[in-house]
Amino acid sequence: MMRPLRNLFILIFLVLGVVSFPLRAYSSAFIPSKPVMAVQDLRPGMKGEALTVIQGQKVVSFPVEIISVIPKKGIPRNFVMIRATGPVIKKTGGIASGMSGSPVYIQGKLIGAIGYGWNFTEHDLGLVTPIEDMVSIWEWPERIPEFTKTVQLQTKPEKGKIKSDPSSEKEKETFSDLLLKERGAPLMADGLSPRSLENIGNLLHRDVLAVGGSGSTDLPVIYSASIFPGQAIGVLLAWGDVTMGATGTITAVSRDGRFVGFAHPFLNRGNVAYPLTTTWVHSVVPSIQAPFKVGTPLQIIGSVTQDRPQAIGGRIGVFMPSVDVSVSFSDMDTGSKSIRKFHVVYDPFMISEILPEMVAGIIDETWGRNGEGTARVNVKVEGGGLHKGWKRSNYFFSDKDTVKECIKEISEITRIISLNPFQEIVPLGIHVDVELTYLPKILFIEDLNVEKKEVKPGDKVSVEVKLRPYRKSQVLKKYTLTVPEDAFGPCEILVRGGGIAELGQETIAQGYQSISSFSQMLREMNAKEANNEVILEILCEKNPVSQLKEQDEEELLSEVKARRIKEGTLRIFKSDYYVEGLLRKTISVNTSKGAKETSP
Repeated sequence: MMRPLRNLFILIFLVLGVVSFPLRAYSSAFIPSKPVMAVQDLRPGMKGEALTVIQGQKVVSFPVEIISVIPKKGIPRNFVMIRATGPVIKKTGGIASGMSGSPVYIQGKLIGAIGYGWNFTEHDLGLVTPIEDMVSIWEWPERIPEFTKTVQLQTKPEKGKIKSDPSSEKEKETFSDLLLKERGAPLMADGLSPRSLENIGNLLHRDVLAVGGSGSTDLPVIYSASIFPGQAIGVLLAWGDVTMGATGTITAVSRDGRFVGFAHPFLNRGNVAYPLTTTWVHSVVPSIQAPFKVGTPLQIIGSVTQDRPQAIGGRIGVFMPSVDVSVSFSDMDTGSKSIRKFHVVYDPFMISEILPEMVAGIIDETWGRNGEGTARVNVKVEGGGLHKGWKRSNYFFSDKDTVKECIKEISEITRIISLNPFQEIVPLGIHVDVELTYLPKILFIEDLNVEKKEVKPGDKVSVEVKLRPYRKSQVLKKYTLTVPEDAFGPCEILVRGGGIAELGQETIAQGYQSISSFSQMLREMNAKEANNEVILEILCEKNPVSQLKEQDEEELLSEVKARRIKEGTLRIFKSDYYVEGLLRKTISVNTSKGAKETSP
């Protein structure tokens, strides 16, 4: 079970809001290197060809025929229905997922790219997104960090300048026919458990297939790549010991190194920073539902910066920052150890969702089971602005699903760090160290005894606590607490596990203070209790005639804890167990002069 950091994170976000990212504008004019034909010049019966890769990296062509132009509202403004024929289509079983972005030429001129088809039908019919709609993605600005490495790609002079429709910036509607499916390959993943793939698929609203084929854990970076229409490409969300991405096709290239492809969105997230790769296509898998390509990324050659309803686009030779992730795993029952290292795209809003699921998928695979157990989890965050990094250690136990309990806190930490409203952490590294056992490493609080029944303000109180590790002999521990100088009436002495009835951020909740700096945010995160702590405290009413300041209402949690530890009214002890239980005893404070101490 987990006693989470969530309350602190919710309070921080309520008080301070969320972070925004700068955008950089570029010229919207995109000039393909091939001549183009506008959609209004197309007629049924026109014949041409499309380019794609069905195996390896060789671009092949297949015949197409225009069936009709289908007008529609929103973006894109039209679809062009085509019929594909020939040996290539016969071999693949029709227009396959992964052919998205395959350029279509009529009379040698580019009209657009294959973007959509229908499932559970004859797969020789498909829909082309017109090129004028695809290039309109460049009406939006890009998000490119100033420190990224940029290399200009030199291509042949362009012909046939295309102007984007200004009205497309206002219209955001997408084609939503339930029977119509993008001809983009499903997300392919390697290195994760089936349930994590299912969860990530649900989060991204995409099918995720575990087909392997991730290739080398270290993808080389090519700074001066050449690309061409019809070439197989990959777009990655993760790469390394965990790989996740999709295969598609380049539609057109511009002289300044920009490209368009896919002819539909990847995840439809607008301004993005995804690695673009060359891809080796193993084969096209026939399917009654829809054929699809299986590919392996080979080299990182640039970045996808636009992910829009009508296409993806980006730049060759531009490389974005990523999130460096490692997961170290130790099985305490078998002694086995492993470490997985990978990168995740720098998308602060996305990584707080999918990164914890990736960590869970690695643990699932490495541990080889789902179920009960105890985990010690260390999380370290490092990067720009975190000079010494930030760490948190915690213990978790579940009698049903330990891994699921672990990642709840990892998710909250990832979210608050990556979306903090104070400063952008670039580059960002998140490193998780997990020790797991199927045994219940639980420390139960069984008894509490207090030396005195009546005390005076400022007295030292001896406390005995009986603790029992799971199915082991009971252990007696003795501690001392100090009665507050302004104590009055009955007082409670508590012993409890960390996170059970814990101290809260009352000053924020009541509106007396807010968290106003990054360093202050980290201090408050450090102040959260951990599940392996044994916590003793004495809680007393304040004397109504006391002149002492009402500090609790004006202090943040870290300040309250530091003061109370110094006063001796709060004691915290760490253990190597998940601590369970809460006990309390009541004592009286006698403020009259000459009061005698009594024992219970």
